[in-house]
Amino acid sequence: MKLGLDSYSYHLAFGCHADFTPKRKMTLPQFIDRVADLGLDGFQIDPMHLTRKDRTTLRKIAQHAQARGLFLEYGAMGLEPSYLFAELEVCAELGSPVLRTFANFNRYAKTTHLDREIKRAIRSLCRVTRRAEQLGVRIAVENHGDFSAEELVEVVRAVDSPWVGICLDLGNSMATLEDPLQAAAKMAPYAVTSHFKDHCVQMTFSGYSVNGCALGDGMIDLASAWRLLKTKTRLDRIILEIPCPAAAKEKQTLEKENEMVSRSVAYARRLFRIEFAGRGAELISSDDRSARTRMP
Repeated sequence: MKLGLDSYSYHLAFGCHADFTPKRKMTLPQFIDRVADLGLDGFQIDPMHLTRKDRTTLRKIAQHAQARGLFLEYGAMGLEPSYLFAELEVCAELGSPVLRTFANFNRYAKTTHLDREIKRAIRSLCRVTRRAEQLGVRIAVENHGDFSAEELVEVVRAVDSPWVGICLDLGNSMATLEDPLQAAAKMAPYAVTSHFKDHCVQMTFSGYSVNGCALGDGMIDLASAWRLLKTKTRLDRIILEIPCPAAAKEKQTLEKENEMVSRSVAYARRLFRIEFAGRGAELISSDDRSARTRMP
């Protein structure tokens, strides 16, 4: 089992989002070096962190990842066919075997009709599956606080293609008021990639909020989640995603984000029983301590 990191884990350092902008923004090559320095096996790119998509830039990113010995996945936002066609080509240039995306609608808007969104998603995905197959890229639709696990499974089953599956996000099911493990169990047979994360719930004066946190600091049963992913999916890599809220000051914010990532990577290694030594890593099976699988 390989271990990777989603670039959204450093979304504050990238400064591409509305909640925080540092004086010096992290670049994608710098993030790739950070992933390698953490001793991880690869990464997933949030689409907001790939600022240019010309062929030269994409090849440089792919070569940088290859030079550091890292696998690469790419992400998108939305299911509109013309958009997905273009993003599939980006995957092909990067050498990404996966295009992670999501439906990108507001589930709780008064104008939202879930039946229409399900039908729209099915139509869109059916239109792009042939091109996905030609390029050898599997589309992974994430449960992103829009579709529930059951609704997303309905979409994937209706498309009925080995080139369309699910990006199983452990925490986002809380946004659709689902139990994380129950939702994960429904999605597990269709998982193409993952976002392994933890979430905490905080009470507010107007109700409550769900926030990202370091692995082990939240309320998700991560040990049970890991056993589920290990036994009920065909995943050969786990992508960590560690969303960090901004602090009051820039230095504190960037230090907190980096600390949360570092601590979460250490937690994942203990949880997955991965021992790192130099550039190599071994997975120790909890069922058979003597059975070791060498990881590149």
